[in-house]
Amino acid sequence: MAKLTNAECKRRALLAADWFVNTQVVQEKPKWDANHGRIYYNRHLPTESTVLGLSWSQGRAIMCLLGAWQTTDKQVYLDAAIRCGDYLRHTLQRTDARNPRSFGALAEEVPTSMFSYPRDGIEGAFGMLMLYLATGENDWLERCELFAGWFIKNAYDAKAKWVYGRVGFFDTEESIGFSYIQGGGSPFFWHLYQVTKNPRYRRMVMILGDGMLNRYIDPETGAIVPDAIGSHHSIKIGGKAVVFNDDGSSIALTCAHAATGRKQSKYLDAAIRYGDWIITGCPRPTGRFSASGMQSVFLTELTAVTGIAKYATFARELMADQVKLQIIAPGKNDRHGGYRGEDENPDWYGPKGSKATDFVVTRTTAYSTMALLRLAGSCHGPNYSALGLKDLVKTRK
Repeated sequence: MAKLTNAECKRRALLAADWFVNTQVVQEKPKWDANHGRIYYNRHLPTESTVLGLSWSQGRAIMCLLGAWQTTDKQVYLDAAIRCGDYLRHTLQRTDARNPRSFGALAEEVPTSMFSYPRDGIEGAFGMLMLYLATGENDWLERCELFAGWFIKNAYDAKAKWVYGRVGFFDTEESIGFSYIQGGGSPFFWHLYQVTKNPRYRRMVMILGDGMLNRYIDPETGAIVPDAIGSHHSIKIGGKAVVFNDDGSSIALTCAHAATGRKQSKYLDAAIRYGDWIITGCPRPTGRFSASGMQSVFLTELTAVTGIAKYATFARELMADQVKLQIIAPGKNDRHGGYRGEDENPDWYGPKGSKATDFVVTRTTAYSTMALLRLAGSCHGPNYSALGLKDLVKTRK
């Protein structure tokens, strides 16, 4: 396997950031388009059929674009990130206080969606928080606090001490159930706490960290185990469901550790065990296109927190193989720089019988790009990290 140098990591990360820029919907006169700012969810390359992004897609694109901006200081990346955020704040966020079940939420797919998946919404909210850190514009922060208030009131189950999978704006149906993926919301609350010092947000960090420990960390192996098999996150091995793409839930451990203010904690112990499982216990290939990218994001986080180099070293090995999914096709803006591999059912998005590799996908592209930016030494966090807040603020003009 060829070694992945820092320079090559940077080059490939910026190619992916360019893909986000080049495929973003931009309203230009005389073609009015309410999708202004949206990026791809995925694109079926053989038919050139596109599904546009949701709240989480916009949030992850912001994270990648701001990383590219930090790396290059090129305004084109910041402009594209702001357009992503404008779709979130002006089009998806509900600001009608007459309905407390929706006030502050991000509608799931489009403005007329009558529900929100909290894990998706918090990804969009985290994107808005990063835009506040990058620009200093108070409206971003105010909207993040609106979202946080909605989340704590409507998405958090105080009795179960975990987060609902779905919140209906006009119904109380809960058809999704609890899932480990909700731990991925922890960095939003951790960095929002650091900005505002509101203790409610730190409390959510600890709740999510404890929930991961008590519900989802396998005491035998250190792996993350789900409540049920998720089509694009986990698989059954030896009679036990095991998570390959943890969707950022692992970062709940490093955020809770940071919130303790201690050098050692049960959260860090669990994070190290999980990192060791990724290196020595995780079966490969995983069969999930986004898994290596997300695992590399966590492993680089673990090295940054502990100073133990082996985790980032293994992440570099994973990404040396992962970059084979990146499409290099100069002149074809709909794919050049993006990553192949749809972990969800391909038939949902393309003709029946479509292959997963027929799609260029934001999920796989975003995780891979975040990992590459870290391995390049360009920037680390605050996305999917307990760290990096001050570094992003420093980039602000």
